[in-house]
Amino acid sequence: MTSLILGLISGNARRRALRPAFSLACALLFASLNACALPSLQKAQLKPVIAQPVMELTQTPFFPQEIHQCGPAALATVLGADGVSIMPESLADQVYIPGREGSLQAELISASRRNSRMAVRLAPSTETLLQTIAEGRPVLMLQNLGLKSRPAWHYAVLIGWNGPKNELILRSGRERRQRLSSARFLQTWELADRWAVVIADPSQPPPATVTPADWIAAAAPFESTGQIEQAERAYASATQRWPQESLAWTALANVRYAQKNLEGAEQALEAAIAIKPEAAALNNLAQVRLERGCGVAALEALDRIESVPAALQSAIDDTRAQARQLGADRKVHCSAAP
Repeated sequence: MTSLILGLISGNARRRALRPAFSLACALLFASLNACALPSLQKAQLKPVIAQPVMELTQTPFFPQEIHQCGPAALATVLGADGVSIMPESLADQVYIPGREGSLQAELISASRRNSRMAVRLAPSTETLLQTIAEGRPVLMLQNLGLKSRPAWHYAVLIGWNGPKNELILRSGRERRQRLSSARFLQTWELADRWAVVIADPSQPPPATVTPADWIAAAAPFESTGQIEQAERAYASATQRWPQESLAWTALANVRYAQKNLEGAEQALEAAIAIKPEAAALNNLAQVRLERGCGVAALEALDRIESVPAALQSAIDDTRAQARQLGADRKVHCSAAP
């Protein structure tokens, strides 16, 4: 089974979406070498974005942190809140790096996938954090409890806020209810590049506070690790949550094609093309139809291409030649281009 151009074109788009989260994780290896000024937060005020002045996810699990084990403890906390029962000790081998006496974001993200969950990057705003909490989802975040020139990295879980007291509430270290002033919270988060993720089940609707690009970026590594069914669930969830997002349909077509589900891939491509009729997607649709024995329908898809990018000219010409050679549709259920 040949590869779709889809895998090259849309795959690149998904890799671009992946870069921010993973480049940050890599950058932390050298974080102590990159100094910047402290943020100006002397009068930072907490402004809850919904009606509740006070909110706390009291049912969030709590695992007192062992020395240098904030990563496993924080990850076990958010996984537990999303229905995955696991102890920090079970995660330590997956995420803890003895030489660094801690865990990098990449390890936490990978461990989430190994436990059938996604760690989806959140927008770096306090409004997004509070909205995520309001939805009933705790937030895994990174803090720098030291200075930029001498960082002290720490993972904690944000579980609520107290507007009148201008405080945020966290599961942190050995404190079940750590209360931080908004100024201190924002300072420690700012010094960690405002990194925060929400844990989500790929088969469930995406959180209201994540973007399509960040959801797809979090799901894409399922493909490279052989968890194709999880990737398909995540992309299908994306198409339900954002039915007008062509990239979600394109990604879904990719994984269905990889599983040799040609009819499913065709349906997803048709949905993507209805939103954005790009040359690459139409060529991919033609190729899928060719593999289904639908030569006429393949030519109809190619005839819809209005402008051919130079990089795709050869591939499209080849697809057209194959379609002409195939000739009449061999199967009864060959659909025409939408």
